[in-house]
Amino acid sequence: MFAAQAAGLAPDYRVIAIDARGFGGTEDSGEPFSYWDLARDAWAVVDALGLDRVVAGGMSQGGFTALRMALLAPPRVDGLILIGTSAEAYTPKQKIGYREVMDAWTGSGPLAPIAKTMASVMIGGTDEDRRPWLDKWSTGDRRRIRLAADCLINRESITELIGEITCPALLLRGISDQAFAAEDMEALAASLGGPTRLHTVPGATHAVNITHPREVNALLREWLAQLDGTPSQS
Repeated sequence: MFAAQAAGLAPDYRVIAIDARGFGGTEDSGEPFSYWDLARDAWAVVDALGLDRVVAGGMSQGGFTALRMALLAPPRVDGLILIGTSAEAYTPKQKIGYREVMDAWTGSGPLAPIAKTMASVMIGGTDEDRRPWLDKWSTGDRRRIRLAADCLINRESITELIGEITCPALLLRGISDQAFAAEDMEALAASLGGPTRLHTVPGATHAVNITHPREVNALLREWLAQLDGTPSQS
């Protein structure tokens, strides 16, 4: 998911991509989990790597986790990168819609039609952008995503808490993102307690870092350079 950022930011910045429980190959207990648990998992990885301070970031659900990382350990987060995400909970109507999709995904019916629709909405971009994800989804255990889906659908709002986050934050959104509207990202920026910058990327949908890496990497480099006080490299 962040391969283009790891390559594009090297060698000046180290990108640590975490295989979160419920999504990839990481084994877990099979018990329900929340984004607070994923945030603690992320801090455990940071600790295992011997790092004290980080810039925490994520796309969509990764943004939910990054926000909670900042709330759990404010002094250790130098900045936040939030891509296509929100601090709000889903509305009852949204919960019903997502539950229907996830029930179909984890059921016994054909996966291909659902996966194709989800790839268009959630990834967007070209066939080349979507193909790795369609291949990954078609070969994975469909049932394993159930706990991750429950975590997503049942998450609570943390809007009333994020004013305590005072580190700088960069917010990025694809202009055609159907998961989070412009108003959602604007509300997130306004609710954070530190300086924020919100950029909208033309021609992009939800997974803007995958489909538009050149534009995203340039924005990341510019912001990170300002964060650490070094000249921007383009």
